[in-house]
Amino acid sequence: MKRADELQQFANMCEEKGDYVKAARLHTKALAAKERVSEKDDPELISYLYNSAMINCAIDRKQEAETLFNRLLELLLAYYPEEHLDVKEIRQILLDLYVDEEVSALPLAVTA
Repeated sequence: MKRADELQQFANMCEEKGDYVKAARLHTKALAAKERVSEKDDPELISYLYNSAMINCAIDRKQEAETLFNRLLELLLAYYPEEHLDVKEIRQILLDLYVDEEVSALPLAVTA
């Protein structure tokens, strides 16, 4: 079995080549591999959660991305204050996801 860091490197290469679906699969495997050897609140999980969340966002897997971003935010807040740039970035991404969901849930206007 490949180590988490190797899987993440392969995922990044796939991303650079534009193969986002394969990259998402590899980022998910990398995160799972890292979780197996880490504590739940290990700060080394931050990059794995971030990469997996972002690629899921890129391929319109909004629900998975939201779950990962929320886990990431919880982990960040365990180590950083609310004012930290990374915390603010993830809060903004989550806000953007919520706004996108609300807008897509609105009915289309009917014109006569």
